[in-house]
Amino acid sequence: MKARLLPLALLLLSAPVSAQGTVTGFQLPSGRLACQYDDASGPPTLRCDVLEPTFKKAPRPTECPLEWGDALGLGAAGKPFLVCHGDTVLDPSTPVLRYGPSWRKGKFTCRASTAGVRCSNAAGHGFELARARYRLF
Repeated sequence: MKARLLPLALLLLSAPVSAQGTVTGFQLPSGRLACQYDDASGPPTLRCDVLEPTFKKAPRPTECPLEWGDALGLGAAGKPFLVCHGDTVLDPSTPVLRYGPSWRKGKFTCRASTAGVRCSNAAGHGFELARARYRLF
């Protein structure tokens, strides 16, 4: 699977909330997986990070000097991608999304289960992420 790098401006998803945008998200009950929606620093994006993944990570691209393989991103209409990052969206103060219900924000929908999280955009592209595996679709 071919990975796409996110431009540096979009990697910094911890941008302050402004009157024009929102940074919000959720974490799973385990506290080992979290997702963040951001439309405050540009086009809407969704990013999910997993703590201590056990799956085999994709090879790190030479143009990524930061962390790689444990974070997935998604734009409002495009295909998902692996994120080269120097931060994390894992935050213990983020609201917990119980297993079963869906979370919706903008063009994104995520559903949490004991098997991980499945997120998609309005175009039907998305990903599944868990400690043991990930899948882009």
